[in-house]
Amino acid sequence: MLKHYVAVALRNVRGAPFTSAVNLLTLAVGLVCFVTAYAFVTFWDSAEQHFPKAGDIYVLTLTIKPREGGVGFGGVNNATRAPDVAAEFLRSDYPAISKIARLVQMDRQTMVAAGDRAERLASVAVDAEFLDMFDLPFVAGDRSSAFASPRSVVITRDAANRMFGAENPIGKTLLVGNSVDATVTGVIDAIPEPSHLGRSATGLAVDMFASRDVYDALRASPALPSNFGWFQIGTIVYLYLPPSGGLSPDVLRSQLGDFVARHVPAQQLQTNEYRFGLEPVGSLLTGTGDFFDTGLTYAAVLLLLGGLVLGVACVNYANLATARAARRVREIGVRKALGASPGQIAVQSFAEAGAFAFAALLVALVVFMAAQPLVKRLLGAELDSTFFTSLSMWPALAALLVAVTLVAGAYPAFVLSRVRPVSAITVGQARLGSPLFSTLLVGTQFGVASFLLIALTVISMQNAEMRRTALAAIDDPLVLIANPARQTKVAATTLRERLGNVPQVRGVTEVQFAPWEGLMMTPVAGDSQDPTRAGRPVTTRQVGFDFFNVFSVPILAGRVFDRDHAEDAQGMGPPGFPGSQLGGAQPSAEPPPPTNIVVDRAFVAAFGLGTPEEAVDKLVYRPAPTNLPPGVTPRPQPPLRIIGVVEERSFSFFKLPANSAGAIYQLSSNLDMTVARVASADIAGGLKGIDAAWRELAPSVAVSRRFLDEVFEGAYAQYLRINRIFAVLSAMAFGICVAGLFGMAIFVAGRRRREIGVRKTLGASTSRMVTLLLVSFSRPVVIANLIAWPAGFFAARAYLNQFSQSIALTPWPFVLSAIITLAIACLAVAGQTFRAARTTPAEVLRQE
Repeated sequence: MLKHYVAVALRNVRGAPFTSAVNLLTLAVGLVCFVTAYAFVTFWDSAEQHFPKAGDIYVLTLTIKPREGGVGFGGVNNATRAPDVAAEFLRSDYPAISKIARLVQMDRQTMVAAGDRAERLASVAVDAEFLDMFDLPFVAGDRSSAFASPRSVVITRDAANRMFGAENPIGKTLLVGNSVDATVTGVIDAIPEPSHLGRSATGLAVDMFASRDVYDALRASPALPSNFGWFQIGTIVYLYLPPSGGLSPDVLRSQLGDFVARHVPAQQLQTNEYRFGLEPVGSLLTGTGDFFDTGLTYAAVLLLLGGLVLGVACVNYANLATARAARRVREIGVRKALGASPGQIAVQSFAEAGAFAFAALLVALVVFMAAQPLVKRLLGAELDSTFFTSLSMWPALAALLVAVTLVAGAYPAFVLSRVRPVSAITVGQARLGSPLFSTLLVGTQFGVASFLLIALTVISMQNAEMRRTALAAIDDPLVLIANPARQTKVAATTLRERLGNVPQVRGVTEVQFAPWEGLMMTPVAGDSQDPTRAGRPVTTRQVGFDFFNVFSVPILAGRVFDRDHAEDAQGMGPPGFPGSQLGGAQPSAEPPPPTNIVVDRAFVAAFGLGTPEEAVDKLVYRPAPTNLPPGVTPRPQPPLRIIGVVEERSFSFFKLPANSAGAIYQLSSNLDMTVARVASADIAGGLKGIDAAWRELAPSVAVSRRFLDEVFEGAYAQYLRINRIFAVLSAMAFGICVAGLFGMAIFVAGRRRREIGVRKTLGASTSRMVTLLLVSFSRPVVIANLIAWPAGFFAARAYLNQFSQSIALTPWPFVLSAIITLAIACLAVAGQTFRAARTTPAEVLRQE
């Protein structure tokens, strides 16, 4: 029986080679999309599994929600970073926890020097217990004693080669952060992927592990109250909870509420709700948050999109196979007349669908392997490293093959099994299945394609707008030089003066954060100094002199900071908002003098200050903080005097709170980022001059400089990746639709030749026949667009709501989608339509 099924399937392929090729290729395209999505899910699910103890390692998560009436700006949701001091309290409260370790990221570009070599390494600081949990791949040194001595570091083999060449690095000294000497006690190979410590998408890409005391020495600062650590959120806290340890993760989770009540300062709990949780260590790479507030993970959304494209391919197969089966009506009728049952006919159809699915899967796997460079660019991961080594891969592929066979072959099997024996003595070709259902299948294909095209259009428009508003206003390239003066020993003023002597540098300023990489918000009240009055969250930017000139921010009214006005520097100090929140002395009865600020147009509108000209010289206020640690007295907050109004400028992709109120600029000193504006006519000369100036000022520190557009691309990488994914999926979905519609056109046009001949005999023209056929093919495409529009609208709104500044959602993406899909549909069937429309009545009558 199997031999018979194979023989019939091969005969059907030879009878319709073009349609068979279309079915094979479209199924293969759909399978490539789904296999890639599944491989990505498999990749992320295997995170950390190469560490033997990973199954029993958990991370402490933190959720903070502002209470009603509290001065909060939105919270954090299930973040895998926690307050640093939480680990110490967990050790004392729960001695049954087998091991606790902390990891804090020192810097992605930590300054490291050895002799005359200076490099920048991505580094983290860890507790000694970290090496007991994670079996790092040591190639030199002893893992068990690597952090036994103070100020020790473990570096990767690549970092060792960069710092010491062919010399043995063990026992050598590294100058870390230009201030702390540390000894190399171990060298490791590249960390196996996928891992949050490696270079996978969103990974830390660690080059150097330092003992915790190295980090503490680098961050040495005046003593702060012990409970202030609850406000320093950024530490990964690992908990090792093996089954034999006496404390299970579920039991610990149930007790973390009491842990919060015991240790989080009461003042903080008055304004914010704290909740701790536990997640497996794999969540550090896969993430615990939603994909754009959809309730789905990134992997689930990717799997869903891949499934949509595969669904389009299955629908395409069903439609083409049913249309092609119309030529086999007489054959099926004869087989039924000779005793074949409907079940046997259906099994034959399913066998044929299975053969196509199997062949398409083989093609898809070959394409998947060949496309790995593109896949890595789209998803940021090397999927083949885990996909073919996963034990669940082969059963999953077998299940996928069965599912595709059933979904793609169900409708053709159903209609063929219903052919009556009498069909053997009638015409050799007839229409099978419901015309309405066939139209519905075509519409489903184009509905999915239209949805993807709408999403692609909106994402592309948003990307273009972000790029235009972020970079277009700046004529000359901006170079950002990282200069944390406490480590480089180069004062910001010294670097500014030195760079100002470079002929190609047209301006120099400072900022606290690189644009799009950091954001600080503070509360501001517009009309009262009442300490109980809650303020509105405002984006706060610490800047140096000449910021607005360097960044080409237009001035609308008043003036900006300049050295001729000494009052601009009133209260100017280290980075931070005017008026420190901390202080041990009692506040003075004398109110502090106003601090000068510059605001943007959005701030003026949000606080109802009138026109930009009217806002100049008005005062706004900062409410007294209510969430300080015990024993800390808030100092009086100086009023804020507006000296100038500038145009809005967004340097963040983050979704701001709903009640946010624009931005303010405050003059600060000792900022960590120097920005030089380089003449576009001689960029190479400008960079050479910047590097020379840096070597003179900090010879033991490698320069860290980036162009502003590089910062933008890096910060926007996730959104650009989403753009590329939708572009590829849309192209594949449209390719399947076009191929399927072209194949359908061949059968439909052939079947309607007699109708066209009769209509022409009765006086219809060729142009009328062309219009009739095009309308027939276009109707399901138009209906599909109308159905896809609501889904596209909600998806577009969900995406745009993530941005601080988003484009207006106009009807154009939807209209454009309809035009493109309709045009593609017409082009796909144009050739067959014109050929059928030119049919002469004599041809049809002669055949009849």
